[in-house]
Amino acid sequence: MKKLFFTLALIVLYYNVSICGDMKFIILTANGSITLTRNSNATVAKVGEKIFDNDKLKVGKKSYLNLAYQDGKTLEIKSAGSYNTSKLITMVNSKKNSSAKKFSSYVLAQFVKSVDDLGDMKVTGSVERAVKPSIDYGTPYNTNILDPVVTLCWYPVSGNSYTVKLTDVSGNVLYSKQLSDTSITLNLQELNLSRDKSYKWSIKNNKKEKAITDTCKFHWLAKGTADSIKKSAGKLLKDIDKLDHSIKQTLLASFYSDNKLYIDMLEAYQRAIVLSPDNKTIKLLYYNALNKTGLTRTASSIKNQLN
Repeated sequence: MKKLFFTLALIVLYYNVSICGDMKFIILTANGSITLTRNSNATVAKVGEKIFDNDKLKVGKKSYLNLAYQDGKTLEIKSAGSYNTSKLITMVNSKKNSSAKKFSSYVLAQFVKSVDDLGDMKVTGSVERAVKPSIDYGTPYNTNILDPVVTLCWYPVSGNSYTVKLTDVSGNVLYSKQLSDTSITLNLQELNLSRDKSYKWSIKNNKKEKAITDTCKFHWLAKGTADSIKKSAGKLLKDIDKLDHSIKQTLLASFYSDNKLYIDMLEAYQRAIVLSPDNKTIKLLYYNALNKTGLTRTASSIKNQLN
């Protein structure tokens, strides 16, 4: 039976060290004055940065540092001082480390991998289309949704006159409307549609008969499934409450991605970027997520910010 969701809370899963090479820690939160010294070169420590064997971290007064060890265990540092890597390892494995938690090996691997990808702008999981549509959509190509209200959007073309069409998987038209805007919000309950079913939608330019989007699809999850996912998301946020807010949203985005809730996933990444606009790790994760869901036009604008 397919797993409906994964839990990020305190589970004992060990991270595959080969993925991160010689990395010992990765920075999850860095608030205040925190300096990383490597090869006698001191720089400001940033979220997403890897910590290796001979590195040293200096934590200033009233600063806060949260690290993830290579096995997924976390370490909080609230006291000012200097910490080399061997000292950090002793601290994280100490019985006094009462704040230690275990993160999912999958999420930690994704986070570390995104740092590695920054150098070569690696794109993963992009949707391939045989023919480029004449109207680009701005909503994920194929997604699950939790609630009855869904907003569909697309990029403008000349004419500004569109017809949105919603059908069942057999092509029977369930809803159709002409409009001049580039988005529409539908209430599936008010349209008397059923949960646990898939629906297709497309946009046509009324000024040009052949100008149309790809046919996109969403699946409205059964209420029991949706409620279970919402409960797990709430538990996840509670378990990672002390982390940097941008990282919390990034981990939430990963949770949504695992459940194919791609609209929610992208919104979580957008919130993370607003909270940490200079964090290229999060932007790369967002960039790859856009490509994965077919939103290559939006992804191209993010790519420019990563150069």
